[in-house]
Amino acid sequence: MASDRSFGIDFGTTNSSVARYATYRSVARFTTYDEQNRPIPSVVAIDRSSGKVHTGIDAWERRSALQDSCECISSIKMLLDNEEWSRTIARREWTVIDIATEILRKLKSVADARKANLQVATLAMPVGLSPAARRTLRKAAEYAGIEIESFVSEPTAAFFAYYEELRGSDRVAVFDWGGGTLDVSILRHERGRITELATVGLDVAGDSIDRELASRMHSIIARERGAQVLFEEMDPQDQDNMIVECERAKRALSDADSATISLPRYGDLGAFEHTISYDWFAEVISPIINDAVECLDQAIQQSKSTAAGIDRVVLVGGSSNIRSLREMMRQRFGDNLFFPGDKGWSVSKGAAMLSYAPGAYVTAQDVSIILADGSPYYLLRKGERVARWHTSVEFGITDASQTLRIVFSGSEDINADETRHRLLEVKGYGFLEEKLVLEAWIDEDLVFNVRMKSSMRPDRDAEVWHYDRLKLSYDIGGWA
Repeated sequence: MASDRSFGIDFGTTNSSVARYATYRSVARFTTYDEQNRPIPSVVAIDRSSGKVHTGIDAWERRSALQDSCECISSIKMLLDNEEWSRTIARREWTVIDIATEILRKLKSVADARKANLQVATLAMPVGLSPAARRTLRKAAEYAGIEIESFVSEPTAAFFAYYEELRGSDRVAVFDWGGGTLDVSILRHERGRITELATVGLDVAGDSIDRELASRMHSIIARERGAQVLFEEMDPQDQDNMIVECERAKRALSDADSATISLPRYGDLGAFEHTISYDWFAEVISPIINDAVECLDQAIQQSKSTAAGIDRVVLVGGSSNIRSLREMMRQRFGDNLFFPGDKGWSVSKGAAMLSYAPGAYVTAQDVSIILADGSPYYLLRKGERVARWHTSVEFGITDASQTLRIVFSGSEDINADETRHRLLEVKGYGFLEEKLVLEAWIDEDLVFNVRMKSSMRPDRDAEVWHYDRLKLSYDIGGWA
C-alpha cells in the first residue's frame, strides 16, 4: 500500500478535518492534523485592501478584530452548488471554488507542516450532495494540490471510524449532525459488505440553532433599547458577531447550566450582555431537536426496520453534543446509543481508513425506465460494480411524435422525484428507422447519469438526467 494514499478529509460546514491511517509494526494508528487540538474552523477572512487570506483558528478567534479590515466568510459548504455566488474583495472576484480551495489548502498546510505529504485523499460528502457541489469540491481540491481519489458518504465514513466497536452489529443508524446539515443513514453490515438501506437528510443543523439564538438575543436587546430594527436589518458583520457569540454559548451549554452572551458593540444598539439558562435554551431549540429525531424515525421507517431492530445508534457531528438531544436519544435507545468521544474526527478518520485499504462500491438499488406497456426496463441492477460502469441501449420510435416522455423508476425516492419525468424533444422526422439512444454511466463523483438523443439527429445536444442519491453498498476489502 502506498503510504501517501492513507488520508481522509471531512470538509465541514463549521469545521473541517484531515486524518491519516497507517500501521507501524502491525499496530494501526491514526494521526490527526489540527490547530490547538481541534479540527480546523471552516472560516476564511480576506483583507479588503491587500487580499491577504486568514484561515482556520486565526480567522475564527480573531473575527472580531478582523471585521473592520476583512471580509469574513463561513459555512461555504452550504453554497457549494451555487455557481452564481461571488464576492469582489481586494479587486478580485472570489467564487465558491476559491473559498473552498483556501480551506482545503489550510488542511494541506497543517498536514504538510508535520511532513505528512498530503497529495491524495478520500473525501467524505453529505448524503445527496448535488453533482455541481461534488464537482466544486473536486476542483477546489485540485487547486489546493490534493487529488481526490474517491468520495465516500459521511455516514459510511463514520461507521468505519469505529469499525472495531461496530463490526458485531447488523443494523446501525449513523446520526451525523454538523453545522449545516443532518445526515441520517441506516446501514446494514453483512458478510463484509456495508449497505445503505436508507438515507434521509435535513437542512437544519448547528448553524440554524445559532441563528435562532442570535435572533432571540437581538429581540431582547432591541426591546431593551426600544429599537424597531429586525435582526436581518442589522449590518451583516454585527449579525455575524452575534451568531458567533451564540455558537459559543451553545457549546458551553452542552455541560454547563448557564452561559453568558457578551458583545462590546452591537451596531448602534451598543454593548450587550445576557445570561441564558440551559432550561431556556432547551425550550427554544426543542422544535429543532424534535425535527432531528423525526428525521431519524423517517430513515428507520424507510429501511423497513423499527427502532428495536437497530443494534447501534452512532451520534457524530458537533451538534450531537447538544444535551437535550443526548438525553432524548438515551431515553429511546438506552445502551444501544454509541456516543464517541472524538466526534470531530469521526468522518475524516473513517475516510482515511478507506483510503488506506480501499474496497469497492456496488449498487444497492435498481434504476429503470418505464416502457409503454408499463413494464420496467432496467438500466442498472442491484449488485453491479460501480467502477467504470457504463451501458447504452436503443429504443425504436413507432410513430411521428416529436416529443417523448421518459419516466425513470427503481426506488421510492426516484418515484417521488419530480425530475424522473423527462421530456425529450426528438427533432427527427418520425421515420420507423428513428431510434431513441440512451447512454448511462456512473461518474467518478458517484452520480448516475443518463444522456438521451435521437439517432436521426446525433449532432444535437442530448437531454441529460442526473441521479445523485444512488444507494450503494461498500465491499470493505481488507477490513472484513
